[in-house]
Parts: sequence; structure tokens; C-alpha cells
Amino acid sequence: MKASTVVKAPGKILWIGGYSVLERPNIALVTTVNAYVSAEISRNTDQSVTLRSPHIAMHADGTIDPYTGKISVSIPKELALLKTAAEVAARYAAEAGARISGFDLTATNDRPFSYDISSGKLVKSGLGSSAAVTVAAVSSILKEFGVGTSDLDTVNKLAQIAHSLATGKVGSGFDIAAATYGSILYTRYSPEMLGELRPDYQNQQLTQLVKRKWDCSAEKFDIANNLRLLFANFVGESMSTTKALGSVSQFKLRDPHTYAELIGEINEENKKAVKALRLVDHGGADDFREAFDRGRSLTRKLGLLSGVDIEPDDCSKLIEQSKQNGALVARLPGAGGRDAIAALCDGDASRERLRKFWLTRKELDVIDLDLSRTGVA
Repeated sequence: MKASTVVKAPGKILWIGGYSVLERPNIALVTTVNAYVSAEISRNTDQSVTLRSPHIAMHADGTIDPYTGKISVSIPKELALLKTAAEVAARYAAEAGARISGFDLTATNDRPFSYDISSGKLVKSGLGSSAAVTVAAVSSILKEFGVGTSDLDTVNKLAQIAHSLATGKVGSGFDIAAATYGSILYTRYSPEMLGELRPDYQNQQLTQLVKRKWDCSAEKFDIANNLRLLFANFVGESMSTTKALGSVSQFKLRDPHTYAELIGEINEENKKAVKALRLVDHGGADDFREAFDRGRSLTRKLGLLSGVDIEPDDCSKLIEQSKQNGALVARLPGAGGRDAIAALCDGDASRERLRKFWLTRKELDVIDLDLSRTGVA
């Protein structure tokens, strides 16, 4: 049996900063969870490459150039992130002088990243599997070829670049950063930085971009030890994050003044919530809940003005009922909509009380998750 390297990158939940994090220097608070994407890599004696994703029953075979790290392979779109992440990392390693050979790379998702609907189709849970697979693949390549193995900044930058190249979009990057560093307080980079790298980039350009100082921040953030997570999917429901972001962008173009004012108000409440969250163990729970809910309410207003169901009326009711049944705070995380609901509870008893309530709701599928705090390893 060939020796292999295994790397795991966690899923995430965005609690604070949905939409507002797109505008620098606004903050986002994102925690990691104990669900992981594992990337297992083993070297081949030739230049053959195999990419596998067992949970979607897909694989692709190709070759890699030992001098440039470029991968030649025909892939289905479902493997685009895995291939691009592997190639970006391999090209960076090649430019750093590593001897590149072929490899087998298998990416496997833990069960919470997706759930079954009645048709038997798997639906994503909104825990950031795309970011996690990108980070895990990048880190596994770097470790296997002995380049930047302990430099998380390099992993983060290469994963941000790979995700942008694979999707054709420049996001805020909070999900990639969390999968890399763990639970963090995050401020995004200027999107123009990644826009400079074209799909036909040269390896030297890639290396130069990685070695530049990026204008983002990712500060480790430890959630109070007494807080407990509860997470559930809305069965058979989902919202397109891309469409939601597009609608908010259209609102920004239509009414830039109102947009800027509202985003500023959201960020101010978010900063208050983060400050209070640091003091939850010392009596700051009420201040945290109040600031968190004001930020949530303002984000809901952003949805109403943009024509996006960031927090539908029935979900607002469910959140209030959840707070009456054990939740300190609850929200529709990330971009919102009927993808998922997440709550923080003050202790195990409150979490169990909320779990019992959610289990009575037919629209919810409660997922067994805990806060993990750690990043890729």
C-alpha cells in the first residue's frame, strides 16, 4: 500500500457579517465546526493524476507536468474546485523548486455537509464544503511536496486564488479563511488583488501574488466555553447565494447612499456584538444578544430593500420561538434564506431544550454538530 498524507479542513458558520463583510473594512465573525472535508494524497511513480470525490461518485484521470505543475485532465464541473486547488498548489510548489510527480487525490466530505431530500438527491447543508475542499486540497499538495507546510498564510492565499479561478468570482473569502485558520474575526481583502491574476497566469505571477502583503485580517476568536451550538437544515429548501448577492448588488447600484448607510449601521451593531461576546463569561450575554439581534434585524431590512428573503417572516417567528426555548441567539447563517438555522445556547441544558423544540418542527432536520474552533490540520 502506498504511503499517503491526509489533511482535514473544517466547515463553518457565519454568525456576524453576512453581506456587510463584502465591504472593507467591515468585520465578520465565523466559527468552525466539527465536520470536515478530508483530502488524502499519495504519490505515483509516474506523472499520472487521479482526482476522486467518492461522496458524489466521481473521478477523473490525467497527467501533471513535472516542471510546471500544470494538470491535464478532463473533469466534470463538480470536480473543478478539487482540480484547480490541486493545480494552483502544485504550480506554486514547482515554482518553489519542488520535484513534482503524479498523485492520487481523494476528497471526502463528512456526513453533515449534505443531507438527503425525498428524491434521494444530496443537498448541501451550507457549512462551506466548497471552501473546505479547496483548503484541504491545497494543504495536502503543499505537505506532500514539502512546500509551506506550516505557513497558514500561504495556504489561505493559494486557496483564495484557487476558489476564485475555479468559480470565476471573487468572494469575501471568510469561508476559505475560516477553513484555514479556524474560528476568526475576519476582514476581507481588496477584491482587485485577485482580479489581477488571469486564468492564463504564469507560475511566477502566482508566486508574486502569494508573497505580497494582503490587506485582510483573520484574528483567532475563542467563543466562550459555556456556549453550545445547535444547527438544522430546512428540509428540501435552499437559496441561491449567488442570486441573493446579485440582488443586493443591484440595490447598491440603485441606491448607493441608502445601501452604504444601512451597511454602516449593520457593521456598528456587529462590532458591539463582538465586543459583548468577548465578555459573555463575565455577564455580557444580554448585551451580546441585543446587539446581535439589532444587526440581524438590519440585515433583514437589507433583504427587504433588495428583494431577497434573507429572513422570511415565518423564519423570524421561528427564531423568536427558538429564543424562548433555549437559544441565546439564533439566525439564518451566511446569506440567509431557508437553507439552515443556527443557534448559540448558554450551556448544555439550554441546548437540549432547544433541540427538543426543533425536533417538533417538521421543516427542520437537526444536524449533530459542535463548535471546533480549529482550522486545517
